[in-house]
Amino acid sequence: MRYSFQKKSSGFTLIELLVVIVIMSLITLVFLNRQSKFDSSTIMRSLAYSIALSVRQAQVYGISVRSSGPSSGNFSSAHGLYFVSSTPSSYVLFADKDTDKKYTISIDGVDQNFNLNKGYVITEFCAVSSSGKRCTGADDTSGVATISSLSIIFIRPNPDAYVYAFDSLGNKILFGGLPEIFSTAYLQVASLNSPDKRFISITNTGQVSVCALNASLGSAGC
Repeated sequence: MRYSFQKKSSGFTLIELLVVIVIMSLITLVFLNRQSKFDSSTIMRSLAYSIALSVRQAQVYGISVRSSGPSSGNFSSAHGLYFVSSTPSSYVLFADKDTDKKYTISIDGVDQNFNLNKGYVITEFCAVSSSGKRCTGADDTSGVATISSLSIIFIRPNPDAYVYAFDSLGNKILFGGLPEIFSTAYLQVASLNSPDKRFISITNTGQVSVCALNASLGSAGC
């Protein structure tokens, strides 16, 4: 008896190939999406800690001996950080040579400008007192922005932080006819391309904290 064997051809059909391509594409998209979120979160965390370190740098300058300029004999100027809502992607570490508690453009090279990574901004900042929050956005106690700029100052020999808030005209925020005394400053850093954000808290005792919150700015503490 004779048997005949027919060799079957092996391979993928067009439909099977398309299914494999679709599955691989979906896996790749999921991986890239997760990788993008991880990268954004890592950069955000690093950026928040960089701002916190800038606060510490201002504190060190404020309580130590540092000249206010190459040709200046003034070694006792307070130092601080200055944030302005109109320039949310940068801030300044400055020497308060004129003791007005806010940044004045200087050409002596002692001030330092810091720029955030592209795509990241300081979306809002607040100064908190016993009367409530003064913010650059809707987190303000009144529901509307009441401040435009913020200074965090360190004056020798104390390591304590002094928080000053200013209106759109550059005037200090008053309470009862006197400059309002703030206990805490909050900074909110966010990405323009993702919902991730971080908060930096600076208290008047000099404590600096970084945290991630989903609540409104400063509402849960930091």
